[in-house]
Amino acid sequence: MKKLLLVLVLAVSAFAEDSGTVKPEKEFFQLDDIVVTGSRVEKALRESPGSLAIVDDSKVANGGDKNAGLAVSEIPGVDSGKVGAIGQTQSVMIRGIGSEGTLVLINGVRLNSSYQGLVDFSSLPLDNIERIEVLKGPASSLYGADAAGGVINIITKSRVEKRSLEISTFYGSFATKDLRASYSDNLGGLSLNLSGSHLATNGQRVNSDVLSNDLSLSLSYDFAKNHTLKTLLTAYKSDSGAPGSLLWLTPLDRQQMERLNAGVDYRLPLTEDSDIRVKINGSKSILNFFQPGIFTLSEERNFFTETTYTYDFGGINIFTIGLSGNYSVNEQNWMGDHNATTKSCFAQDIIDLLGSWIFTASARYDSHSIYGDSFNPMLALVYNIEDGVQIRTSYGTSFRAPTFSELYSTSAMGGPGNPLLLPQKTNSFEAGLNLEFGRSAILTTTYFNNQIKDLIDWAPIDPTYMTSFDWTPSNVGEAETYGVESELKIKCAENLNVFAGHTWLVALNKITNLELLYRPKNKANLGVAYELLGQKLKIDAEYYDVRQASTVTTLPSFITLNAKLDLMIIKEVTLIFSAKNILNTVYELRESYPLPGRTLNAGVKLTF
Repeated sequence: MKKLLLVLVLAVSAFAEDSGTVKPEKEFFQLDDIVVTGSRVEKALRESPGSLAIVDDSKVANGGDKNAGLAVSEIPGVDSGKVGAIGQTQSVMIRGIGSEGTLVLINGVRLNSSYQGLVDFSSLPLDNIERIEVLKGPASSLYGADAAGGVINIITKSRVEKRSLEISTFYGSFATKDLRASYSDNLGGLSLNLSGSHLATNGQRVNSDVLSNDLSLSLSYDFAKNHTLKTLLTAYKSDSGAPGSLLWLTPLDRQQMERLNAGVDYRLPLTEDSDIRVKINGSKSILNFFQPGIFTLSEERNFFTETTYTYDFGGINIFTIGLSGNYSVNEQNWMGDHNATTKSCFAQDIIDLLGSWIFTASARYDSHSIYGDSFNPMLALVYNIEDGVQIRTSYGTSFRAPTFSELYSTSAMGGPGNPLLLPQKTNSFEAGLNLEFGRSAILTTTYFNNQIKDLIDWAPIDPTYMTSFDWTPSNVGEAETYGVESELKIKCAENLNVFAGHTWLVALNKITNLELLYRPKNKANLGVAYELLGQKLKIDAEYYDVRQASTVTTLPSFITLNAKLDLMIIKEVTLIFSAKNILNTVYELRESYPLPGRTLNAGVKLTF
C-alpha cells in the first residue's frame, strides 16, 4: 500500500508539470483573507493577533463522513475526540485543554451547552457554512467563559451574487445515506441561503444507528456600506443508538436530540469611521436519554444579547467596546430546574504602526450569578520584520466555567455536584514565527504554554469505596500543557499543493505528575491536493502517538490514510468518491470505543 501511494503521488506530480493547468478555485495561501474572530473586527489574517486558521466550505461540506469536527482537527494544535462512526458523538479540544475549555460560536454567538459544557460536532449543519475560523490560545478577554484553549467560530453564508441550486446524495459503508440540498438567491438585494440535509446510517456497531435532519436559513440585506441586517434560523433533530463501550455494552440505550436557534445581527454605521453592532439570539435544545426502565430528560434555553461600538482612527488605531448579557435555563428531571445570568463588558484597542508593529490589548469583565466575577486581560504583538517574515507573541488569561451538571448533578446521575465550584483559570503565553517564501510556500511554527489552576476534577468521595461509590467534582487540580505546533504548505505547481502539520504536546497533571488523558505527545498530518480542469484529488495521512487512557492503560499509536476524488462530468454534474482509513487500521480515540475500519462513500453533486 505504501508503494502504491508513493507511485500515485509521483504520477500526480509529473502529470501536473506536463499538462495544461487552470487556476484552482480556492487560493492555497490564506494570509490575505479577512477574518473577524481574532479581534472582533475585520482584519487580514496576517494582521490578526494570536494563532488563527481558516477552514473553507469546500473542506467542510465535502460529503461522506467528513464534518466540521474532523475538518478542524487537521489543524495543528487541534484534536478531535470520536466514539464511533458518522453521526456518533464528537468533541474537539485545543492545545491539550479539555473540550469544555473550547468555545464554539456560530456567527459570534456561543453554542456550548450550559448543561455539559460541550458541543457535539456531529450535530452541526454543514451546508450553510462559508468558513470556520479557529483561534488557538486564550480568548476570554473578548469572548468570556470557556475560551481557555481557543475559539471555533462557524460563519454561515451571507452575501449572494447570483442564484444557485445544489443537490447532493451520498451512499456508503454501514448503509449510510446522506442527502443534501441548498438554494441561494439574491432577491432585490436580499441575500437568501437555504439548506437542509438528511442522514441515515446503521453504524458500525450494534445500536449505533443514526437518523438526523437539519435545516438552515440565513437572510442578509445591505442597506449601504457597512449597514447590514442578517438573520439566521437553524433546526436540528436526531435519533441515535448509544452502544456504550466494549466493557459495558448498552444495546438498548437510545438518545434523542432537538435544537432550534434563531438570531439577528444588525450593523449600523454612525460615521464614516465608526459603527455600532447589535446581536440578539435565542436557542432551545432538548436531550433525552433512554435506558431500560430509566430515562433522563434535559431541556436548555438560552437568550443572548450583545452591543459593540467600534471607532477606526484612520486604520492606525481601532478601538472597540461592548456589553453583553446571557440568560440560561436548564430543566432536568434528575437534578431539577436551574438558571443563571451573565453580565459582561469588554474593550479592545489595536494600534497599527504602518503595518510593521501591531499592538493589541483587550480585557473583559464577566459577572455570573452563581460562580461570581472573572476579569481576563490579553496583550498581543505582531511584528512584520520584512516581507515574508513575521513574529507573533501574546499573553493572556482565560477561564472555563463550571457546568450545570458539575454544579447540581445528583447521586442518581453518578455523583453529587458541587455548587461551590469556582471557574477553572488559565494563564497562557505563546510566541510564533511565520515565514513566507513568495507564493510558493509558507511555514508557521508556534510555541505555547498554558498554566491551569483550580482544575475542575471528579474524584471518589470515598477512595476506598467502603461508604460510597459516588464521585464529585472539586477545584483541587493544577495542570500544565505546553508544546510546539508547526504547519508547512507548499505550492509545487499551479494545481498541485502539499501540506504538512505537526503538534508536539506535553500535558501534565501537576498534582499527580501524570499525563492528562487522551493527549498525544505527537500528532501529525501529511497530504497532497491536485486539481486539473475541475477534477480534484486529495490524499492525506494522519498519525497519532501513544495516549494515556487511564492511570494504568494506554492507547497505541496509529496511522490512517484517506483519499477523496471529485470528477466533474459536466459543469453541472460532479461525481464524488471518498475512502477513509484505507489501510484498515484498528484504532481508538477513546478507550473501548473502536472506530471504523476501511469505509467507502460515493455520491453525485448537481449544481445549477
